[in-house]
Amino acid sequence: MMGPTGLDPFTVFGVEHRLDLDMRTLERRFLQLSRECHPDLHRAAGAADCAAVLTRSAEINDSWRTLSDRWERARALIELRSPGAMDRGRTLDPEFLATALELAEEVAFADGPDLASLRQRLNATCDDVFAELARACAEDDFAAAARRLHESRYVRKALADLDARIQGGTA
Repeated sequence: MMGPTGLDPFTVFGVEHRLDLDMRTLERRFLQLSRECHPDLHRAAGAADCAAVLTRSAEINDSWRTLSDRWERARALIELRSPGAMDRGRTLDPEFLATALELAEEVAFADGPDLASLRQRLNATCDDVFAELARACAEDDFAAAARRLHESRYVRKALADLDARIQGGTA
């Protein structure tokens, strides 16, 4: 899977195709690349050069958005290592889907003191799913990694819904 600009975000940043990237190093690389492509440094350049700098800047920003989010980084890695795996892994186990529905209902009806513990549990579940996804990637089982990534969407959605309820005061 290439990034939004059609390029491999790992290659744009010159980093290994891995899930466990060091975020501080990645951020330093982003800032370095951003400075190199800053329009103020290329004002005297011709129109074609300016357009190339803007294109490169867009590639850097899109790659940053992909690599700085662990879930998007996983999606990109899975698609790069096993093109089409995400599409093939869309069909989820009915038992999992039933559990996801129960989780959504639990979020919808949680209130008061249940909210903090539910949020903590959802965060832990997200971490567990990501660890399973990482293990699958380490074992080059990209079909399993794609399934875990699809499953993670349901848990992350439940967490986002819970956060929205907490912030909106509807809990």
